[in-house]
Amino acid sequence: MSDVSDVIMTLAGPVAAAEVSGPALCREWLINDQSQLRKHSKDPRSSTDLVELQSLARVRRYPLSSLSNLHLNQEDALREATELHRAHGDALVAVSTPRRFQHDVEQTADALRKVAAEAKIHIVLGIAPPEDANFEVQVATVVSQLASGIRTDADAEGGLFPGFIGEIDAADLQSLRAAVEAHRVSQAPLLLVGEISHDALQLLEGAIWRRCAFFDVPITSPMSVAELQARGAFIGFSAPAGAADISWQEYPYRRPLRTEQDFHAATDLLSLTSSGLRFRTDLTAYGGPGLGYAVDLVSAGHSRDSLPLVWNEEGGG
Repeated sequence: MSDVSDVIMTLAGPVAAAEVSGPALCREWLINDQSQLRKHSKDPRSSTDLVELQSLARVRRYPLSSLSNLHLNQEDALREATELHRAHGDALVAVSTPRRFQHDVEQTADALRKVAAEAKIHIVLGIAPPEDANFEVQVATVVSQLASGIRTDADAEGGLFPGFIGEIDAADLQSLRAAVEAHRVSQAPLLLVGEISHDALQLLEGAIWRRCAFFDVPITSPMSVAELQARGAFIGFSAPAGAADISWQEYPYRRPLRTEQDFHAATDLLSLTSSGLRFRTDLTAYGGPGLGYAVDLVSAGHSRDSLPLVWNEEGGG
């Protein structure tokens, strides 16, 4: 296998890891549309308020109640990315928005490339198997997009290349099976989230562990963080949600509720981190912690100059 561990495939093209001097955030939903989750709202008043000062507290308690809260667009992404660059310089953001929360993968990629160029940061895009296809088509789609790009207009200027596979919910065994096979064929990094069952572990036996990252694995997971690390995998940890997540209801993909003390203890040992940007209430413009939250926490609690760049066979960028 050729050694590609020193190169990161960003939406602007391949970049040498050594050229990225700032921190890396490895699991962010910088542009997304989660409107399909609106039906799961348990707000007794069925609020449809915009996210603004007078509704902010209620939307934080019931984050699925507001369509406005369930959508981050290119303008939102640009504001956060610009602030990240202002505060932390030449940063890298791995955008792992699940496929189900994107209207169009190509449009998302094109928007994110423009954000990266204007904000002067690096953005790496994750790709996932299409949910409405059989196994062979799922694998072929991911491998093709990694190799040839995801732009469908052959006459359009410039390619749009994803840099990793994910994020994949480890509980979705059908998508996991296709993702692992595409990872094995392409040798692209693989990002999984959630608990790792024994069935999931069986599917992962063919994976290249030093090119796998597992984010927000709960303590109830049949496969523990320690066991995954022992196999050579990278472990990721989203920053504690804090005041931005005071939800009175559970919801899909919710970050584990941890304290800042937990976060600092974990980042002494773990490899990757993210701010977990997802809702409008996470944005700095709406009183949230913002895209740079995890970097701020690490800087406050540690002496290291930056967060690790990538996960690869050599143990990081």
